[in-house]
Amino acid sequence: MNISLFIARRLQLKGTKRDTSSSSTIIAVTGVAIAIIVMVLTLAVVLGFKNQIREKVMGFDSQITINPAHDYSLGKSEFSLSLNETLVNIIDSSLNTNEDSIHINLTIKQPGILKTNDAFAGLMFKGIDCRNDLSFIKQNLVEGSLPNFEVDSCKNSIIISSTTASDLKISLGDRINTYFFNDGNIRARKFVIAGIYNSNFSDYDKLIAFAPTPTLQRIAQLDSISGTSIEISGLDYEMIQEKSVTLQSAISDAVYKQQLDKIYRVDNVLRSGAMYFNWLDLLDMNVVVILILMSCVAGITLVSCLFIIILERVNTIGLLKAIGASNYQVRMVFIYMAQRLVVRGMIIGNVISLFLVYLQNMFHLIPLDPEAYYLSFVPVEINWWHILALNIGVIIISSIILILPSHLATKISPAQTMRYE
Repeated sequence: MNISLFIARRLQLKGTKRDTSSSSTIIAVTGVAIAIIVMVLTLAVVLGFKNQIREKVMGFDSQITINPAHDYSLGKSEFSLSLNETLVNIIDSSLNTNEDSIHINLTIKQPGILKTNDAFAGLMFKGIDCRNDLSFIKQNLVEGSLPNFEVDSCKNSIIISSTTASDLKISLGDRINTYFFNDGNIRARKFVIAGIYNSNFSDYDKLIAFAPTPTLQRIAQLDSISGTSIEISGLDYEMIQEKSVTLQSAISDAVYKQQLDKIYRVDNVLRSGAMYFNWLDLLDMNVVVILILMSCVAGITLVSCLFIIILERVNTIGLLKAIGASNYQVRMVFIYMAQRLVVRGMIIGNVISLFLVYLQNMFHLIPLDPEAYYLSFVPVEINWWHILALNIGVIIISSIILILPSHLATKISPAQTMRYE
């Protein structure tokens, strides 16, 4: 039997004659609870923020992109590429695309100008069809709906951002003249506004519009298996860099073995959106600083509480030593008592913080300025492994912090306790 734990369980944490110990107990539990609340909310907000921004960037720019071949002798790239069987096999073998979540799509991007009688806007039109993963566009649609690309009447339908609609003073259902430049020629089309989206990502919203892939292929004079790039999505975020390097190496090997006659350039969203991802990486340092500060606050509170508990029980210490308890056993009694406070504070802190996360996730109580943060509310997301690691870390750190001040109990002799009041 663990004698120290047995005694610690039976010693009350509140005083009998004075309220000193009771007050210190409340302060210690409150300090630990506040530290847990701040740390859990910090992890939830940072994780939610990073995931939301990543989803927005990867909604506009695919995880991995295969671009047309580059002619180094001429110093320029070709305009288009074809998604032929050889290239599909190379992608499948290098990325192991048997998983249902991985999507390979031929994409076409075409610069154009939307023009009204009073204003115009230069946009990049991105082709979409029924084979694309359209969940990102659906999530951000604020007006209208996604066109049915299988219907001929929707071949001239486009989706623009609310920023573009506001700048051009156009609305859902309006017809607008659009001009494309192709090999020095101007091609005019009249499109219908079928949907308006708002991702709060102004850097992309003011530049990107979505149009049917077949329509853009006809404007660029390309066949049905040709486009300006091949996009690959659905990979784990941690695998993007590794898979893009593997794919580039596989394409180079295929050219060397004469399976391909051109070497295509492989890019990924980590490079094209490096500004945003580097910014998100800086948030990790903020998390570390907050966790350290909150650990210090909880540690100082616990040390102060332990001193008070020891002073309140000087007679108990003398009695334990008089009946033969070792210094180690006496120290462990008070460490176990302090750990009871830690556990109480952790339970209270976890319950309150998870409840606050739930409220924010359901009702978006705390708003943000989309112009500054790209989001209209504070995003929160819980990773249970992070929460478990945080709680285990708090228990370990608190145990280590309590070792040194617990030495105070070993300095008290039974003879001194007879004169202590």
